[in-house]
Amino acid sequence: MADCVTRNNALIFNILAALAIGNIAYGMLTQLIPLAMNEEGDSKFLIGQNVMAGQAGVLLSGLTLAWLRQHFKSHLLVMGCLVLAFVGFSLFPFTTPVYSWFLIRFLIGITGATIYTTGESWLQANTDDHARGRVMGIYMTCQSFAFAFGPFFIPWTGVAGWQPWAFCFVPVAIALVLMQRVKVEEVATGQAPAGLWQTLRSGAFVFLAVGVVTFFDSFMLTFFDLFAKGNGYSDGAASTLLSFGIASCMVMFFPIGWLADHWSRRGTLAVCYGVALACALLLGLAIGTWAVWPLILVLRGTAFGGYLVAYALLGEKFKGTAMVAAASINSLLWGMAGIIGPPFAGFVFDRFGIWLLPWFLAACFVPVLAVMAIARARMPQAS
Repeated sequence: MADCVTRNNALIFNILAALAIGNIAYGMLTQLIPLAMNEEGDSKFLIGQNVMAGQAGVLLSGLTLAWLRQHFKSHLLVMGCLVLAFVGFSLFPFTTPVYSWFLIRFLIGITGATIYTTGESWLQANTDDHARGRVMGIYMTCQSFAFAFGPFFIPWTGVAGWQPWAFCFVPVAIALVLMQRVKVEEVATGQAPAGLWQTLRSGAFVFLAVGVVTFFDSFMLTFFDLFAKGNGYSDGAASTLLSFGIASCMVMFFPIGWLADHWSRRGTLAVCYGVALACALLLGLAIGTWAVWPLILVLRGTAFGGYLVAYALLGEKFKGTAMVAAASINSLLWGMAGIIGPPFAGFVFDRFGIWLLPWFLAACFVPVLAVMAIARARMPQAS
């Protein structure tokens, strides 16, 4: 981060380290719970409902975060959520999947969303505008690496007993220790929160640019393995291909952030989403060939590269309590996408086939590109 001259480099580093280490646990959780429930003989429907319980927690966090930030100091709020997350992760090996895990997953959804939306708002508040794209690029690189790193322990630990869960609650404990070193200036405690609806209206385009990626990710994480299996991949090969895409695309984030800082953030956004749309459409042709490996890297890299640029635009537009409201809306978007997107797509795929997945992925980026094209067409042309 040497060339990202900001006011608070040490503070930003501490925030990045704490959030990244904690995200190892959340990455582990996303694959460990389905595998453990399947080992117990639970149905796919029940496993899917467990995922929705976590997303319901994310949604509730988005609805309540602005109020919580008004009444509690953000650092105290994050520390309390980390303690609750540690307790939740620690309970998994001592409880049974049916019913108990739904409550724990709901709790972890609330605490995780609160921790990460608050942490992201800290990064936004303590980063200078000229370095915002690069800092968000570093943040997303760290989070992607951590999220992809956790599941690599599963083949070694298995899914039974307490050992795999230790790789969830130990990183949370370390994050709790690191977060004690984070000292932030409170910007929302005691102040009336900015209205969510007013904030959404004033930044509608930027929230649209953020929201399309939440649906893209919900479609891809839920259905890509099934799409790959439908094209001749084994379970392990399909999972490996998706994990490769999640982990490898992080090499693109800092260059995209650098381009956004040195060229044009809206221009970079348009390029990212245009390339992501094209890659999604090519996925149906590339699957089953060597070309799918670089394609999935570029697809996820440009999709989330556009997301980081959109999030940088949020930090540029909103400050103080408005930034807290913007972070709450971001959490709402992730929760809504996780609850609405997969059931709708699954309904369509059941009736017409999983081959439609590339079209669903591509369609996610059409609204943003269409709005940008219309806005450009309406601009007065230079004589």
